[in-house]
Amino acid sequence: MKISDKDLKNLIMEELTKSDKDEIKKIVSKEVESLLKSKSTKDIIVDEIEKHMSSKATKEEIGEIAKSILKKLYKDLSLQHPYIIDRIKV
Repeated sequence: MKISDKDLKNLIMEELTKSDKDEIKKIVSKEVESLLKSKSTKDIIVDEIEKHMSSKATKEEIGEIAKSILKKLYKDLSLQHPYIIDRIKV
């Protein structure tokens, strides 16, 4: 089957209607949802997370991020809300 250049351009330029777009979204979301719910996908994700979380570098990086957050929180509390620190019972 041979398509002329003009017909090919018309096919490419044809706009999708709102109902076409909605139908495509619905089909894609069903496919993605079924893939994410599959046991094999969950196993792959869990394995990758466990692999990365068990490394020493990741633990150190998480520790540094936590320290940074705590420093910023303490600084904000001490400068902006000193009354909160005064309320802490020791």
